[in-house]
Amino acid sequence: MHTLLDVLQAILFVGIPVGVFSFLMIYFSYQKGYLSTDFELKDAFKKNNNTGYSLSRKHKKELLFLHSKWVTFGGGFYGLIALLTFLIIELTQVVNFLFSITGWQDIVALFSFDTLIVMIIDSITNMVQAIIWFTYWSDKFDTENFIVWIFIAYISYRFSEKYAMRYTVYQRKLAIEEAIEE
Repeated sequence: MHTLLDVLQAILFVGIPVGVFSFLMIYFSYQKGYLSTDFELKDAFKKNNNTGYSLSRKHKKELLFLHSKWVTFGGGFYGLIALLTFLIIELTQVVNFLFSITGWQDIVALFSFDTLIVMIIDSITNMVQAIIWFTYWSDKFDTENFIVWIFIAYISYRFSEKYAMRYTVYQRKLAIEEAIEE
């Protein structure tokens, strides 16, 4: 019974968020032309990418910010979870900061050299935490079955990958059919 409850929690807290984020990232990769439905997603991140599409390190500067960070973190499942972890850490810090402002002194303090140094160090620390996301999340979720949580996240990622590709193919097919009817 405890394992079943753990699986349900993993689906709710990991599976759904990872699935939605994965779908959006992959879907917009297809829409922006970073990926082709003719190739597997895993081939797009290889160093010797001969697919002709730009979701790789050699085209990183041409990508949108989130896609560029996804590639920076290694692409694929690992890179996507690292990116999601990085975003959550950064957004949490921003929200915590905004709620900790008590007056003009806090806002003025933002423009000091010390604050700039602290922000740079925090950003580097957050990048490292995101890269080793499995240690970050094991501290956040109180579960005995952390491997199950990672497995559910991976299944959610793979499902979203396939669904994003199929949805893109369906949209293109529908657009062609509408163009033929006109």
